[in-house]
Amino acid sequence: MERLPLYCRGECWGEVTLALWGPNGARTEIIASMDDPGDGLYRAFLLGERGEMPLGVLAPEGGRLAVCRRVYHRDMAPLGKVLQGEARQSFRFEEAAVCWRETCCPAQLFQGRFLRERLRPIGRAWWRREGNLLLLALPVEAGRPFPLEALFCLGRMERVEGQRCVVYAFREEEPVLL
Repeated sequence: MERLPLYCRGECWGEVTLALWGPNGARTEIIASMDDPGDGLYRAFLLGERGEMPLGVLAPEGGRLAVCRRVYHRDMAPLGKVLQGEARQSFRFEEAAVCWRETCCPAQLFQGRFLRERLRPIGRAWWRREGNLLLLALPVEAGRPFPLEALFCLGRMERVEGQRCVVYAFREEEPVLL
């Protein structure tokens, strides 16, 4: 049996064990196991000198995350010498709760003249409510004016629906610092 480190986010979070399995040891049983970071779903990979092999989704098992695969030696040969395991996050739990709504006319979200006039030329944007706050995400694009430039110091840069945006928060149409 061989034991290798299982890395996640650049740190060792668990281990991968490799053991001969089946009649005549024709296969290798690969078990990847790690502590559960608790923030999403993870996929395990076996890394070798010449490539990598996906092992599958790490599932909860005994307070840890684990996956077990039995593979033929010929399927592992392209990896070369096996060096380590790696767990990669494939889904963040927090992202599921964040639901942005797209709008093609963000000016319609406001009643006041100041914001309506400045938002009228902006086409696509995203918005959502967090308690009594309205969050508005406006795309930031090279060669175009910065959206709501008068409020730039109250904005926060983040990715929304894959787009680089500045996010502003409003309470009853008054801008507030996030």
